[in-house]
Amino acid sequence: MRIVGFLQNFQGANNGYLRQCLRSMSACTDHIVVYDDASTEDVRPIYEEFGCTVIYGLRNEFHRELYHKQQLLYVALTYKPTWILWFDSDAILGRQFETRESTEATLNSCDEQGIVLLHLHNLNLWRSNRSYRVDNSFNDLWHGVWWRNTGELHYVPVARLHQKQYPQFWLDHDAPVINSKFPGETGKLIHLGFSTDEDIAAKYFKYRENGQTGWALDRLVTEDDKLDLQVVPDEWFPQWYLDEHAAVPYPGPRFTPEDMAKHGSLQEWQRVVR
Repeated sequence: MRIVGFLQNFQGANNGYLRQCLRSMSACTDHIVVYDDASTEDVRPIYEEFGCTVIYGLRNEFHRELYHKQQLLYVALTYKPTWILWFDSDAILGRQFETRESTEATLNSCDEQGIVLLHLHNLNLWRSNRSYRVDNSFNDLWHGVWWRNTGELHYVPVARLHQKQYPQFWLDHDAPVINSKFPGETGKLIHLGFSTDEDIAAKYFKYRENGQTGWALDRLVTEDDKLDLQVVPDEWFPQWYLDEHAAVPYPGPRFTPEDMAKHGSLQEWQRVVR
């Protein structure tokens, strides 16, 4: 079995997320291919540390992510993978995928069942590295993380937000795609990108600048009396994460849509809060 990691990234050097992502991804892959979306932070040494093959974009084009993934898929397929592993650069895999042995056991089971797309439950850490959010649809998302190389993988890209990130599996788009959800709690996709105030503010302003409005935008900065946080059991994390990251508890409510709407940009918000 040959597994290739597939990553689109912007920044992530300064907050440590890129190294954590690549550490997680490298534990169960043979090689990693990256599209770097014109990062200005010092990401190159991190890519080199993990032996990544990198396409460097000339300008940041967040809204064209599927076009970038189309380029990246061409490169990934040159390594003749059996499976492709994709997730965002502010996430890590749960303990089930901490070793190659347990990863292959899962993928072999998929092969036996004819599954070509395996979804993992997305766990959103919220202003903490031990608590995750379950209200306001924060706990409803499953990502298509594992893709079987069918020999016909391809994208039909569009320049819009919140599109499916996995490719088409068959040239006949009406052909059935056999997919499944990983059932175990230790096989989560653990999303770090809401775990600090800076992360949340950056996402809020990025999506607002790209035209998102209403509930979908406001929920990113809503901490009202319906806020529901749960503690992540240690066994859901890879062991290396627990060893290297002391618990940071949730500090209490801070964000409201009304307050965030007063700020014209992330930089303005940063000046005010600092």
